[in-house]
Amino acid sequence: MYTFLLHLHSINRWLVLVAALLVLIQSLMGWMNRSPYTKGNNIVHAAFVGFIHLQLLTGLLLYFFYSPFTQQAFADFGAAMKNPSLRFWAVEHMMGMLVGTIIAQIGRTVSKKASRDELKHKRAFIYSLIAIIIIVVSIPFGIINPETRPLWR
Repeated sequence: MYTFLLHLHSINRWLVLVAALLVLIQSLMGWMNRSPYTKGNNIVHAAFVGFIHLQLLTGLLLYFFYSPFTQQAFADFGAAMKNPSLRFWAVEHMMGMLVGTIIAQIGRTVSKKASRDELKHKRAFIYSLIAIIIIVVSIPFGIINPETRPLWR
């Protein structure tokens, strides 16, 4: 089960990133051009948030039940906080992804409720940009955090 969830989590991150890129491009173009908020815009934004929710679900299963990293961290949390790698998996990765997911969901909700199409695009862009920045910083690419994982499993 661990291997399956880890592969699903790894593959789905690319779906999240591609969907985020599409949302950002569509919403920025719609905002700047004052375009109507179309069914296609809504579908892409819903897919982005859906992929993020799937990512969160698989991440939570890994975090609480299957990951040897978090199991090791939970065994001695004080020692884990002194180890940059364990601290990343036990706290930093999880909190960044959770905050990013919440911001993406709030952005989806407030953009849908906006009265004008321009405002829908603007809110979708701003919230999605903030969410994806937090998410990218929390991905173990080894850029900002101490961890690095293969780009494709």
